[in-house]
Amino acid sequence: MSAPGDELDLEQLQALVEPEVVEALEGPLSRLTREVDLLVFVAPGCPVCPHQVKTVAALALASPLVTAEIVDVTQEPELARQYDVAAVPTTVVDEELVVVGARPPLQMAELLLAREGPEGEQSVLTSLLESGRTEEVGERLLYGPDPDASGRAFVALWSRSGLQERMALLLAVEHALELDAEALSGLVLHLAAALEEGSLGEDPARRGDTADLLARIGHPAARPALERLACDPHPEVAEAARAALEELS
Repeated sequence: MSAPGDELDLEQLQALVEPEVVEALEGPLSRLTREVDLLVFVAPGCPVCPHQVKTVAALALASPLVTAEIVDVTQEPELARQYDVAAVPTTVVDEELVVVGARPPLQMAELLLAREGPEGEQSVLTSLLESGRTEEVGERLLYGPDPDASGRAFVALWSRSGLQERMALLLAVEHALELDAEALSGLVLHLAAALEEGSLGEDPARRGDTADLLARIGHPAARPALERLACDPHPEVAEAARAALEELS
């Protein structure tokens, strides 16, 4: 981490964690292929923070690729603001994945491993949404390390979302449009492909919300998908698609 923190040394780590917990993590974490930096924000008197500190200590002991730093938000308020820390404990992984609250060691290890797999970007977007960082999701769609991967991950999350999750994803798109109204053509293509493949599922509310989302983006590439959606057997979906087509006119 480039940010200053109190990096845990070996003796501190060993004092925090039982050896059998570390042993249980060594096998799974042996699949890590790159270094991982964990920055854990805590506060005095927080009853949950020690549990997350023990979790990251176990991860750091179980793999030489994992390092952990602890930041007391009362001592480093500017650093906490830099990372938009609104609650403790908050764990920032490589300055992109955000975990609020305490997680069991094995669950935290699975989160780290998921970032390296084909669903890694979904893990990052999910963590941002769960911590209320919808604007960061929008910015990642535009300026992330791989906007195309972010677009595909967005659609994967959208395709299995409930109403609450879709509202958060819509907010993310609205923020992205405020920053650059012309830059989401890739997302439109991914959404259109999902409609064509039927991967958005059978939920008519989700299909209708997809029409609304495409209308908000307002890119002409959405027209073929919306024209197909205008023939949807569910009348409310068809109506939403026709309304979206009118906005594109």
